Amino acid sequence: MTSSSFKKVVRLQFNALMMRTIKGTLKQKRKQLARYSKHEILFSEISTSPLYEQGTLDTYSCNMTVFRVQHFIFRVTDEKISTALSGLSERQRAFILLYYFRDMSDREISELYHISRSAVGYTRNCGLRKLEKLMKERS
Repeated sequence: MTSSSFKKVVRLQFNALMMRTIKGTLKQKRKQLARYSKHEILFSEISTSPLYEQGTLDTYSCNMTVFRVQHFIFRVTDEKISTALSGLSERQRAFILLYYFRDMSDREISELYHISRSAVGYTRNCGLRKLEKLMKERS
């Protein structure tokens, strides 16, 4: 086989591989769009009446429980969650609120409280188990 024919064969094989890859990607994208279209509705397709039926919900400070952790203030509107959080120890509640409501990592919480990261994770996980147990009891 000559060098030029070898290069041509390699180029043709590469082109065939790229075409298969492109076709597969297009097929995958079409399937994904079909899946999305089952659940999504364009705003232009929605009549105006369902949009106005949604309404708004006013929130008042008397309907929420306030928790203070360090210099942060957390307002919890769900009564079930707030009563369950009240049943936790101060430290467990603080770690859970900082982790889930402030999106702080265990490392950041450990630096804030000057304790080890593993202690934060352990305390938070114990608090989550206790929180789950308290919420099941109340329901």
